[in-house]
Amino acid sequence: MALKDKQLCSRGGVDVYRRRSKILFLSAALLFSAQALLSAQSPRSYAGPGAQRFMEYCAGCHGADGHGGDKGPSLVAPAKISNRSDSELFQIVHDGTQGGMPPFAQIGDANIQAVVQYVRRLADTVASTDTRTEAAVTGDVDAGRALYFGKGQCSKCHLMRGKGGFIAQNLTNYGRTRAAEAILEAIKNPDNPLVPSSQVVTVKTQAGATLTGVLRNEDAFSLALQTEDGRFHLLARSDVADVRYAGRSLMPRDYGTRLSSKELNDLVSFLIVESREPHPADAAGR
Repeated sequence: MALKDKQLCSRGGVDVYRRRSKILFLSAALLFSAQALLSAQSPRSYAGPGAQRFMEYCAGCHGADGHGGDKGPSLVAPAKISNRSDSELFQIVHDGTQGGMPPFAQIGDANIQAVVQYVRRLADTVASTDTRTEAAVTGDVDAGRALYFGKGQCSKCHLMRGKGGFIAQNLTNYGRTRAAEAILEAIKNPDNPLVPSSQVVTVKTQAGATLTGVLRNEDAFSLALQTEDGRFHLLARSDVADVRYAGRSLMPRDYGTRLSSKELNDLVSFLIVESREPHPADAAGR
């Protein structure tokens, strides 16, 4: 082969190598960008002003996960969010609704916008993971029912189809919109996150009385708590000598060790199955 031909082949090989290197570099860059984007969209990255304001102002009625509670409906049903613009959602939070939701104009436009974006991300997550199939049940439902009303003492605080306590969330429909894994996590780690309106506080009054109960509401002028006997106590700030925040709810935090894996599975299965068939008593139990 002539020297000129060898040089051309050599330069051609270098060019091919350079082109391949550029392609590999661009591919790696695109892959990194895609991973960064997915990470940014992960529910774990939701922590921020929107999540904080949601927990502070919305979770007490709509649940910490947005799936609804005793006082408010689910906010994460995709149809409720996707069919409304950001400005419409902003207006709802700002002005309240005729259905009973109070206005939150006082928290400021920036906080309202943060809440709207947080709720939209929650709804998007539900839409992307919704398989339209019922949660699998692998436990003994009858054993779970016995645990709920017996050893687990869940009915001491929670209402189920009109039976039980009412200081904590009504669980009649709790398992209808939640996966088994999410229910198990809520049982084992009930205060992650802690809903402000479920926090236990101890209040000492200027008159010398001591009250321990669940903090339902507080502002600069008053404090409302509910004691385990179901009674509500509305106290003016001027009548309060001291407030101690427990940093937890009434929910026991040792179910993960107090109950066996089988018992936990049975309890979760009971909550799911019991929520699937609406009963006439549901309306009275809400």
